[in-house]
Amino acid sequence: MQITAHKAFLTRDSRLALVWRLISYLFLFIVVNLLANIVRVVLENVGVPSVICRLVFTLLYISGVLGLTYVYRRSIDRRSWQGIALPAFHKRLLDVTVGAVCGVLIVALVFGFEYATGWIQIVGSEGGTSALTLLVDSLLLSLAFGVCEEICFRGYIFQNLGEGSPIWMATLLTGLIFCAFHVLEVGFDARGVSFLLFILLLNVFLVLTRLLTRSLWLAISFHVVFDWVAIMVGLGSVVSANRHVLHIERAASLMAEDLLTALVVVLGILLLLLWAWRSSRHLSWRATLAEDGQPQATEAQSGPVEQGA
Repeated sequence: MQITAHKAFLTRDSRLALVWRLISYLFLFIVVNLLANIVRVVLENVGVPSVICRLVFTLLYISGVLGLTYVYRRSIDRRSWQGIALPAFHKRLLDVTVGAVCGVLIVALVFGFEYATGWIQIVGSEGGTSALTLLVDSLLLSLAFGVCEEICFRGYIFQNLGEGSPIWMATLLTGLIFCAFHVLEVGFDARGVSFLLFILLLNVFLVLTRLLTRSLWLAISFHVVFDWVAIMVGLGSVVSANRHVLHIERAASLMAEDLLTALVVVLGILLLLLWAWRSSRHLSWRATLAEDGQPQATEAQSGPVEQGA
């Protein structure tokens, strides 16, 4: 009985089993978010300006997730921090710039198409102090979730899954977990299905940026800027925001917008694959991830995901 329990909770090298590492990490990830939100709400209730409250939330959330991920990677996984794919920021300024430009371009393509076809109409906008406050608040919100979700999903979770299973499987499982974290925002109706399709494809795009640049910085900057610009123009794919700089009226459903955004993301995926081919960057979806986060050749995977993790 003790041997069975040992196999269920521990690996051969006496580390916590993969499934329990991921479940406990995700639970604590939610706890960090909850605690940061509690501090924000308390500060708001005592009269602290909302932008200051959002800044405190963002700093607490990012520092908390970074600390949690470092402790798990070094003490629970007993693996190198390099596997999280976060090299020094100053060495990846080009990645950050490219990610930001891509984030703007995707939102601009979706919004421009909707506006040109009459799917949306601009009926007004925020002005003055209200617009400035919203811009800063939405930037802090986007920074918090863009940084933390990339470290969590394309960093820690993808790395742990990829060390014991092929990259294609790690990508799929990461996408499904990423979807599960967003499903409560939209529900399980037809619109929910279209939004989750967009999330799955977005995960593939973000994983590709990590694999091709060997870092998370492009994915982080893309995620931050995409969310921020989408909030400003009222793109429906950012469902957590209820205020936007532009006031728009829709002639098409949010489901149609999700599918359009998913199509644009597919174009982004194809461009990344073309870039990989043109630059001779070999990418094997059957490879696994080394401890330092880089793809490595491996024998055909015949066992469960936990094998070798």
